[in-house]
Amino acid sequence: MEKVIVYEYDKRNFKEIEKLIEEQDSVIVDWAIFNKKGNEDKVEFSAGTEAVYIDISSLLFNEDRAENLIGLIVPFLNITLENYECDIYIIVDKRYSEIIKNTLYLRISEIQKLEILLGMPHESINNVVDIDEAMFNSMIHHLNSNLFGNDNFKKRLKEELIKYRLFNKIGEQPIFSVFICGESGIGKTEIARLLHNYLTPTEKMIKINFGNYSDENALSSLIGSPRGYVGSNKGELSEKILRSKSKIILIDEFEKASKPVFNFFLELLEDGNFTDSLGREFDLNKYLIVFTSNIKKQDVSKTISPELMSRFNFMCQLNPLSQEDKQNYISYKKNQMIKKIEEKLNIKLNETQMIDIMNIDTRTIQNLRDINTKIMNNISKQIGFR
Repeated sequence: MEKVIVYEYDKRNFKEIEKLIEEQDSVIVDWAIFNKKGNEDKVEFSAGTEAVYIDISSLLFNEDRAENLIGLIVPFLNITLENYECDIYIIVDKRYSEIIKNTLYLRISEIQKLEILLGMPHESINNVVDIDEAMFNSMIHHLNSNLFGNDNFKKRLKEELIKYRLFNKIGEQPIFSVFICGESGIGKTEIARLLHNYLTPTEKMIKINFGNYSDENALSSLIGSPRGYVGSNKGELSEKILRSKSKIILIDEFEKASKPVFNFFLELLEDGNFTDSLGREFDLNKYLIVFTSNIKKQDVSKTISPELMSRFNFMCQLNPLSQEDKQNYISYKKNQMIKKIEEKLNIKLNETQMIDIMNIDTRTIQNLRDINTKIMNNISKQIGFR
């Protein structure tokens, strides 16, 4: 049974899409005109029609009924591919792409952008491999400017990413994975957040926290459990990948994962893809996965097997910030917060107030979250909020 490609479109572009398709001597039709015909009957199109774009969106307006209704489209999938001389494309409003993936995953090979197929302008590059050298250097500058301390780590990360960009392009390294350990609150998760915000600032971040998982159900929580099982679910990792165009995945508190989860990532990092409990295939080529852990570097081998450690492209430990780094961070964070207050609340602070906000004794504070709390408390005092 041959699988087909479905092309999703942005409803906001529909008038432009219709015009372009018409200019290409092609037509858009609703799926229902095929459903009215028998399996052996062809739908006739005007002579010279180059392509027919079959829109299945009307099947999916009512999400509660969609899973039952979508079965109506299956019988003509092979008909459309075999019985017509013109090109046939299945298209859908991108708002319903997730439903399509969940219900027709056995018949669909992948979902692509209709705008790209038609040669229309489309979204910017969203991965670390395909950006050009100037944008890559800009991304590294963004990371270095907003991540304080740990200069050796930042240097090594750049070197490893340069190597990854090279070997991914020749098919040797599908995924880049970095394992970062160290004390809580020193910037481990911020690395993934900075990369995500630079490449895809408008998308939801793909973040999995194993501190929220129970050992017994961790793998099912991650990739789902089969249909029909009591308490079945679609899987947090699968769903978040489907809902975001980000190519950065943050796996937080990885040391708390169960053995089946460790084995899952052992295979994922080797193959670059996985299949979830519903049989949906996920190709993670050009994805960057950041694993974080609060354990010390010398204790990593007590929790994670040598086989899994060998799959990580880069392993490191972040060190607590120096006093100078903490003061630089306070200045950076203070300016960031004050700018938002001035823009959104139209509140101006004078130079004396700025100095008072910076008055934080960080000698006994290592956690950046605690420093953030001190900054916020000082700002609140200065502007009179309680």
